[in-house]
Amino acid sequence: MPYKSNLFAMILSFFVGVGLTSGYFLHLYEPFNDKTAQFIHASQDVIIEVSGNKSVQKSPINSTTKALQQPLEKEYITKISALNNELSVATKQLKVAQQQLKRTRLEGTDFAKQLDEKFDSESENTQWSFEIETALTDFLIISDLSNTAQLSYLTCKQTICKFELLADKNNEQGHAQWRELNDKLATTPWWQQFKITSSSSNDERIEFIVSTKE
Repeated sequence: MPYKSNLFAMILSFFVGVGLTSGYFLHLYEPFNDKTAQFIHASQDVIIEVSGNKSVQKSPINSTTKALQQPLEKEYITKISALNNELSVATKQLKVAQQQLKRTRLEGTDFAKQLDEKFDSESENTQWSFEIETALTDFLIISDLSNTAQLSYLTCKQTICKFELLADKNNEQGHAQWRELNDKLATTPWWQQFKITSSSSNDERIEFIVSTKE
C-alpha cells in the first residue's frame, strides 16, 4: 500500500510538472506572437503610408507636365497651320506669275499665228477633246463661273487645243471676268499640261489656243 501511494504521488507530480512547464512556455510565446503581429502590422502601415506618399507626389508632377505641354502643342499647331496657308498662297501666286509671264512673251511675238498654223496641220484627237471639255466644264462649275461664261466650242488636235468661252448677256464685268478666269485656270492641276497658252478677248468672248509643247 505505501508503494502504490508513492507511485501515485510520483505520477501526479509528473503531470503537474508538465502542466506548469507548458503554461510557462505558452506564457512566453504569447507576448512574442503579439509583438510579431504588431511589428508586421506596423510594417504594413509604413509601406502603405510610403506608397501613398509616392502616388501623391507623382500626381502633381504629371499634371504640371501636361499643363506645360498643352500650350506648346497648340502654339506649334497654330504656327504649322499658318505656314501651310502661306505656302499655299505663295504657290498659287507663283503659278499665276508664270502664266502671266508666258502671256507677256506671247504678246511680243507671233506665237498665236504659229500655233494656229500647227493646229491646222494636226489631226483631231476626239478622246482628248472629250477629256478637256469635261475638265473645263467642271472647272467653270467649281469656280462659280458657269453662270457668267459658257463654252462655245472646243477642239483638240494631237498637241494643241482651241476653245472659246462666251460671256453671259447680263454680265457687266467685261474683261475683269476673263482676268479672273485666267488666274484661276493657272492654278488648276489639269491646266499645267499646257506649256504655251495664248488668248484673245473682248467683253463678250475669250478664245484660247494652248499647246502641250513649247
